[in-house]
Amino acid sequence: MIAIFGNPKDPHAQEIRNKINALGHDCTIISTARCSLKDTNFIFSHNHGQTSFIKINQGGTTVCIDDVMAALVLQPIFPLFSTTTQEFNQELKFWFFTWRESMEGIYAVLERNSALLNHSVPNAMANQNKIRYISAPLTRFLKQPKTLISNNRESLLKFFENSHQSVIIKTLHQMQLSLDGEPTMLLASLVRRDDFLGFGQANECPVLLQEYIEKTYDIRLTIVGNQIFACKIDATQSDAGRIDWRAYDLANTPHTPYDLPEKISEEINNICTQLKLDYATIDLCVNRTGDYYLLDINPFGKYLWVEHAIGAPITDAIARFLIKKAIQPRQCM
Repeated sequence: MIAIFGNPKDPHAQEIRNKINALGHDCTIISTARCSLKDTNFIFSHNHGQTSFIKINQGGTTVCIDDVMAALVLQPIFPLFSTTTQEFNQELKFWFFTWRESMEGIYAVLERNSALLNHSVPNAMANQNKIRYISAPLTRFLKQPKTLISNNRESLLKFFENSHQSVIIKTLHQMQLSLDGEPTMLLASLVRRDDFLGFGQANECPVLLQEYIEKTYDIRLTIVGNQIFACKIDATQSDAGRIDWRAYDLANTPHTPYDLPEKISEEINNICTQLKLDYATIDLCVNRTGDYYLLDINPFGKYLWVEHAIGAPITDAIARFLIKKAIQPRQCM
């Protein structure tokens, strides 16, 4: 059996499951959504070191985790803070953290059974951290923007060479936010030194600043095993997406297949090998002199809009990767 962990309403989960089923293999979605976990039965049984098992029942379907031969985790657990207005009382927090620990126990068993795409959920989650991959010597040919993450006012002000210089401010990690009840996110934007003159010293979280790269286009990479699907994203004609193409002004942001240079492809595969990632989305940009910059690595990144825009068979590649993993001899760790 192949299992996908995430929100069953996520079209990525649905498309991958449907493709696996179409290729003649069983696949089920195990929901990590809050509404589903309310009606989920979870059993972990351990008998004096002789036998142990985990079973999970959702919607009348029971899955024994030892029967899962390959698994993809799209969303390890639902976010505690969602776009829905609700009171986070002590009971809900206790319920959330207990479910989180229970799901992490499942992922630990799947990791030990060598069933997980990306090998380890904690490792994949850690590799979303910008400090982790910016500070590591991962690459020779890819450049990285000058970066500062700080809540120290003087450090932030010194990052600017002068009062007229614009730099990029962005979040360390995307999170679910809402505006007028609708889901939204904080996009990267330009700031200047004067914007930080009133920055406080008390109770401020770290801010991420990066030098502004005069880019000619962005590249979205989706990596599945040793396959790299590259999409060129040209947002130079979009007022909404010029700084951050995630504004998704698709009418003014052409998406086209991209032929990645061989040395950059090798570099990307080396990065994924170092980080132990079978799957990831990676964002690059190219400046006016042809230099490639590494901007972001996401082991849980979305890809369907790229697949639809350029016809890249990413879902098929993920499905076949999981099937191959499911049928190969299991090597427990």
